[in-house]
Amino acid sequence: MTPPKTAIIRVTSNNKDVSFLFQTKIAGLSPFKRLIFSLQRAGINDFLIFQEKTVLVDQQEIEKKIQNDFRFKSSFKWNTLEKESLEKNLNPINLLSESDIVLIVESDLVTTTGLIKDFISTTCSLGTEAVTGLISKSNHSDGIYLAAPSSVKDYLSYGSFNKTVTPVNLPGPWLYRQRIKNLQSIQAIEKKILKEHQLHYKQFMDIWFNSLFSIPISSLLVKTFLTPNQVTLLGLLIGMAAGFFFAQGNYWSGVLGGLLLAATAIWDCCDGDVARLKFMESGFGEKLDTICDNITNVLIFTGIMLGVAHTSGLTQAMIPFLLLVLGGGWIFSLIYFPKGGKGSFFKKTPIYSIIQILASRNFIYVIFIFCVLGKLDWFLWLAGIGSNIFALYIYQAKRKIIISTINEA
Repeated sequence: MTPPKTAIIRVTSNNKDVSFLFQTKIAGLSPFKRLIFSLQRAGINDFLIFQEKTVLVDQQEIEKKIQNDFRFKSSFKWNTLEKESLEKNLNPINLLSESDIVLIVESDLVTTTGLIKDFISTTCSLGTEAVTGLISKSNHSDGIYLAAPSSVKDYLSYGSFNKTVTPVNLPGPWLYRQRIKNLQSIQAIEKKILKEHQLHYKQFMDIWFNSLFSIPISSLLVKTFLTPNQVTLLGLLIGMAAGFFFAQGNYWSGVLGGLLLAATAIWDCCDGDVARLKFMESGFGEKLDTICDNITNVLIFTGIMLGVAHTSGLTQAMIPFLLLVLGGGWIFSLIYFPKGGKGSFFKKTPIYSIIQILASRNFIYVIFIFCVLGKLDWFLWLAGIGSNIFALYIYQAKRKIIISTINEA
């Protein structure tokens, strides 16, 4: 079964005042706009909005705001449902092929792109022509269905289908969905949406520590004018400040530098949160994040070297630092070239997971421990020697992969 490209959103009069769906905000976006963008990210290209005549909303203003939003890349048509001219209202549906299936969504649904994708892929894999939908444990509709165009007409005309809805069980993990009942429920739903974004966190410290701070910070950032890229650049400023304090060479400056370095790890989670919550992910943003992370690393290690030079002398600082530059540069060239990415060449090999661990934010807390112990000079020597040992290990692994590939060819 081919996944649907058309979504029909029904704005009903079950609640006389539904203006909060268009005027209030959940993590920086109105519930209606959040639904539109979630559906678009799930593969929907065409939106047909059907509004009951009794619902008092300024459809032209809403339509204009969505179509003028740079994040909206699809087509959008608003229709008014009037019982006296119902067949005319359904003309857009008559243009759809009966062999196609469409996604039907109630306008008060708040969910994630992940859940929508799971629902569509699970239903399509069943290959059934029945009307399918998500049904809550209390046997109430969750407000999202897949159906043929003929069934859509019945639903828009009478508010129900002329056949039994087949419930779909999802594998997860994107299981969050909520129907907004009133204005008072918005705040509680926002908290749940923010918590749901923890599913994007993969690194150990992100899940168990950084998220305790990054989620509340992200909840504030999404309500500001800041873009994800601007958040990334602010994180670079924090990294510069950490490098500055490391360079001072005394114990308390080292601890403060360590705290700011830990802050960069927390802040680094926020730009991703803001990008996903505002639907502003981009290839450029991902590259900018990687560039800023690498610049921060250079600033941090340079600052540590200058700090060690203050306390132990230039020679004791420069030897391990030059070893680190040699090993770090070697590692960088091995894992980023020729394919690019953090070790893409080594995917499906045991060394790939090691590269991901060492390239992760978890390593920042190892540095912080040395800060607290007042042994940043030890860390510099360990990093300098260890980077070259690891670079040699990667080189040998890469050489074996290349030789194996040539032999297989």
